[in-house]
Amino acid sequence: MMRVRPGWVSIVAGLALVACGGPADEPPETAGAVPAAEDPSDTPPPPAPADAADVVVDEDGSVVVAEDSAADVAEDVAAPLQDFSVDAQGEPIDFLTYGAGAFPIRFDRESQGTAAAAVLDGRLGYASISRSPTGPEQPITFHVELPADTTFTVFGIPPQSSFGCCSGAHIRTVTVEGSATSPDDGYEQLASFEVEPEVYKEKQLFPADRQMPVRWVRITLEGRQVPDPDDYRGTSFTELFGYGSQEPIQLGEDAFTGRWLTGGGGGGANANRIELIQDGALVTGCGTSGGSNFTVSGGIENGLLKYVVGADTVPIVAVINSKDQLSGAMIGRSFGRVIGESGGAPTSCTPGEAPPPNPVTTALDQCRAAIVYGINFDVDSDAIRQDAEPALNQILSALSERPDMAVVIEGHTDSDASDQYNLDLSGRRAAAVMTWLAGHGVSADKLSAVGKGEGEPIADNETSAGKASNRRVEIEPQCG
Repeated sequence: MMRVRPGWVSIVAGLALVACGGPADEPPETAGAVPAAEDPSDTPPPPAPADAADVVVDEDGSVVVAEDSAADVAEDVAAPLQDFSVDAQGEPIDFLTYGAGAFPIRFDRESQGTAAAAVLDGRLGYASISRSPTGPEQPITFHVELPADTTFTVFGIPPQSSFGCCSGAHIRTVTVEGSATSPDDGYEQLASFEVEPEVYKEKQLFPADRQMPVRWVRITLEGRQVPDPDDYRGTSFTELFGYGSQEPIQLGEDAFTGRWLTGGGGGGANANRIELIQDGALVTGCGTSGGSNFTVSGGIENGLLKYVVGADTVPIVAVINSKDQLSGAMIGRSFGRVIGESGGAPTSCTPGEAPPPNPVTTALDQCRAAIVYGINFDVDSDAIRQDAEPALNQILSALSERPDMAVVIEGHTDSDASDQYNLDLSGRRAAAVMTWLAGHGVSADKLSAVGKGEGEPIADNETSAGKASNRRVEIEPQCG
């Protein structure tokens, strides 16, 4: 353990819009959330509170943080003060990220959009959120919706940069309020704290003043660490961590089935729109943007939709919020927004029209790898879950129509855990998919399986959303 001052804790912690077109070395435990979508790296839903790391108050009033899991908390610790869930590597789970299903729902894009993205994108780089060297002229406030009731116990800021661009230029005061009632009212203050300058090697963590389950948070950023009217630099912000515990995400069988306007393109039949169809953990769809049509292929993991558009390999993550709006972010572009309101004219995916093309079929015909989300496995296992069957049938249909085509089934993971662990687990899961296909009539001599582990990412592995997007299966045709 390490001992620090009360009031704050410092520990060393180990879309663009569509229309604009790992496991641990030890098996993780889960809290029984919505079954994860295809996940060769086996990242679990948030662990149960028993797996939490503890922040406690010792007899002398000092705040004590356990560097390891709750099981390693020293016996001489007094009554516990806070708990936060940890992932399979023992790191606190940040519930204020796109990858955790947190998306902004109310903000002015011009004045607050950059700040909202900085808080939620999971990246640790700096974002300039005000040109003023004395801090924003007005407090920057925006609202975030969470996918399930969440109790925050600790908030945090990453280590500050000592470089000239950012030293002393970070936002000074952060206030977090939460509501269990609605995005419009019922907010109570959860924490308000000042970010200290010149903390270059450690996270600054701030215990919540109030612990209560909330579905919406209102975040306010104001001031500047070192105001200086003569400083040529603006005011920046890095990242806001939100640690605690979250209830299992409740997701309906057809939550992602619907049609949403995506902005632009006029009205009626010419409006830009996207239509999705959910079947188990598989999501397919199509849409129109600027007069051009596109197809969608994706899957659901812990309430989060991961998908790609057409032949694009840049993944997008999205959720359906409480207002039935589709909110999403394109991984790698630090951009989150409400994609669209429900509605729009019918598309080729509308029931009664022609079904969307099978994206695996399209990819194989173009002699490119098909990215497949929606194939589920049990935790730390190659046992395929029942809700993976629609995605498997999609592959089966494409291969059955091409009996002479040989393909390689590839398993891909994020960068969590060791290389060897990821290679082994992704290989076993790829082999399980191959066995399923052979058992359903695909010629075994046309199939092979390989585990790629973390070696071929299609998104960054620095954020939870990027890691989720990297966990996938690919069907690689052997052309020529």
